[in-house]
Amino acid sequence: MAKKKVLYLSQEIYPYVDGAIGEVSQILPLGIQERGNDIRTFMPNYGTINERRNQLHEVIRLSGVNLTVNDKIHQLVVKVASLQPQRMQVYFIEDEDLFHSRKGIFRNESGELYTDNAERAVFFVRGVFETIKKLRWIPDIIHCQGWFTGLAPFYLKTLFKDDPALSQAKIVFSAYDTTPDYPFEAQLTEVLAYDGIKDKLLTDEPLDRESLIDLILKYIDGIVISTKEISDDLVDRIHHTGIKYLDYHEPDQLVDAVAGFYSELLGEA
Repeated sequence: MAKKKVLYLSQEIYPYVDGAIGEVSQILPLGIQERGNDIRTFMPNYGTINERRNQLHEVIRLSGVNLTVNDKIHQLVVKVASLQPQRMQVYFIEDEDLFHSRKGIFRNESGELYTDNAERAVFFVRGVFETIKKLRWIPDIIHCQGWFTGLAPFYLKTLFKDDPALSQAKIVFSAYDTTPDYPFEAQLTEVLAYDGIKDKLLTDEPLDRESLIDLILKYIDGIVISTKEISDDLVDRIHHTGIKYLDYHEPDQLVDAVAGFYSELLGEA
């Protein structure tokens, strides 16, 4: 792959958050960076992350932007840490109320999904894009990892569709089998409507897992299957859209496969 700029939005990255998505979200950008590419990697700064141990520090020049989500003003704080020994930088999107003050990642202490996960996801997505614009860095590929980043393609093709820093990038989504049955409450329609965004898949009812996948498929250029077991229904839906997709690969083969997939999407293969 010729040297490209790749932006990663990940709902979790190891060692800051443990789990299958976190491991891939570390392996993949690191491997793409090692191949001579320019990357930027973002995740939310959850309250579960030990900032002192992981040596997070605020990037003053990127912080301080006020983002209005669903008529609520939140101050964007951007922090950064470096994964050693590879020195891969990870940027953290933070808001005290939405992320940093909470004891859970997506669920409260009772195990229930936060009712404002839609607001949290939109703040994260918009926070990443506003930060990228301030960095004056134009990605060729935007790769979203996990269901919590699933609204990013939607925003890229609607609210940010005319933005010169973001509108030309190819959008990739990695699908895992961890998506909750109802990832976002009915509040999602209200949150998106505040930004003037509508889609026939959105109603006043909670968005279920299948509808979220359908929404994502409408706005991406490629999908990476990141689970060994994929339903026949999802395969059929992908084929029906005609979207390019990459079958599941084991971690030791993933980076080479995804690098080739990026080249294919960019017309280099």
